[in-house]
Amino acid sequence: MTAPAPVFIVNNLSETVAKRGSILRTVASDTKAVLYDNDIFDTLDTIVKETHSKSRDHVFIEGGDGTCQGVITAFMAHYAALQPLPRFTLVPGGMTNQVAGVIGMKRPTAQKIKALLAGQFTHEKLPLITVTSGSNSVSYNGFLFSTGAIPMITQYTKQKLHKRGIGGSPAVIGGIVRGVSGQRADVMHPTPITLTIDGGTPISDNHLGTVLTTLPSLFKGLDPFWGEGDGELRLTYAKGDARRLLSNIVSLWRGQKNIDRTADGLSSYNASQIDFNYAGDVVLDGETLDLLGPKFTVTPSRPVSFLW
Repeated sequence: MTAPAPVFIVNNLSETVAKRGSILRTVASDTKAVLYDNDIFDTLDTIVKETHSKSRDHVFIEGGDGTCQGVITAFMAHYAALQPLPRFTLVPGGMTNQVAGVIGMKRPTAQKIKALLAGQFTHEKLPLITVTSGSNSVSYNGFLFSTGAIPMITQYTKQKLHKRGIGGSPAVIGGIVRGVSGQRADVMHPTPITLTIDGGTPISDNHLGTVLTTLPSLFKGLDPFWGEGDGELRLTYAKGDARRLLSNIVSLWRGQKNIDRTADGLSSYNASQIDFNYAGDVVLDGETLDLLGPKFTVTPSRPVSFLW
């Protein structure tokens, strides 16, 4: 029995694709892939339904982090809970490609794509983050969620660094370095929040920010999470008066996890459900979410398979 054709979804508006062209497009005919590369977000519902109806089980997404988030959210919304999702391969094609750098193709070539389709790949299965609000009226699935500082740094990188032609990881790192240095007041400031972690005692305070993921690490190997327990959500919380941010980040980048950082206003948790009451901007994979009010819940999604 012939295997179903792979599905190639290309966001032509993503930064790298727009500048350098699409690697998926160059190999689509050779691999007999079904290629979607025209106004994908206007036709995404049709793309998902066609993929489902034809039982196509391998979807490549070429674009940035926001593209991956939007496409996978659409697939997860359409496929019923007991229906197996397609496997996904993330191909970097945007301004920022942090997720593809962890569970995607780092430096894609035509040869690597063909080898992957021939069975030579790395496989990881993990849940995504699911953000729901408004009595479950709105739901998003993604990889890296944040409140406070990271949304502010995201705005800074878009307004200050991207306009100067600095993109990708250099822009992210540049924003973080400025934010955690003595110039942080230019980039971020404390905001009030209430967190309830796995139904425990609420944490209500001015916070500097939260970072939350289900990924094994973030960009460039940074893994700023040291919580204990079996929960699949990995959360790090910074109080409003958190200090020594740069030295703590450097320490975590070196893999020094067994250090108590509460004196510096930093805590980390593993959890299965986190309830937020937060009125500021929230960001999922670099995109600001439009939530229905300040109360929302974050849980793990069902597991998703990634090949690269």
